[in-house]
Amino acid sequence: MAMKKIHIILLLALGLGVSSCFTSYISNKQVMGVQQGMTQRDVESILGKPDYRRFDGDMEEWEFHRDNGTPVLTSEPMTIIVQFANKKVISMDTFKGYGRPSPHPVVVPPPTVTTVEVVPGHQPEEIRLMTDTEFNNFIEKLKFTIMSDDQKRLIGQMLDKHDVTSSQCVRIVKEISYTPDQVEMMKKLYPYVKDKQNFNKVIDSLFSTVYKDEMYKFIKEYDRRLNYEANIIFTLCYRADCRYDSDGWNEH
Repeated sequence: MAMKKIHIILLLALGLGVSSCFTSYISNKQVMGVQQGMTQRDVESILGKPDYRRFDGDMEEWEFHRDNGTPVLTSEPMTIIVQFANKKVISMDTFKGYGRPSPHPVVVPPPTVTTVEVVPGHQPEEIRLMTDTEFNNFIEKLKFTIMSDDQKRLIGQMLDKHDVTSSQCVRIVKEISYTPDQVEMMKKLYPYVKDKQNFNKVIDSLFSTVYKDEMYKFIKEYDRRLNYEANIIFTLCYRADCRYDSDGWNEH
């Protein structure tokens, strides 16, 4: 009788161990079952409890590390990122392996070297970077500017006179509290950034991959449009006698 009880206990323990192992496995059907608009409880019923959880205001992100397949059949590690707004699903990403992959580098086109003929008596205006003291003073002023519209106005006035670095952009964006406003400001700052190859660090300060992807898309489109316009100007000036005067590039 005692031996029978031992066998039952062992079988129960083994069953619990196997069932706990199976919770880390997930099928494609389960992943596809997560739909936009679902509640957090709905997602938990499909994917289980998240391995990591992040939140920022009304935004929340759950990260799951699962094995795509079964313990018997071939499986591979998978990371599932589910994002919520007001506790409802707004997006989902899946990646191979455990953990979020490194962000895609921002591809910056090589600079176009253009020879500018300087007209006597005319000096093109040079937009310069702020000194450390000037920038620190600007940040202090930005910190005490509460309203979002006032912050945007202050930054716009600064950009009328100065270019910025990626590191300066990180500090500027941190003073803006609402994520959509941060993205809007990044788009405004990017054309004035002197070291665009380092702009990744600015995008990395965003919480959501949705907003990060929006910025990468914006940069790709901005650089494509800039290259197109530069090629048009170069072609026109190659075919005509162009000079740079107070009104910019003109045919003479």
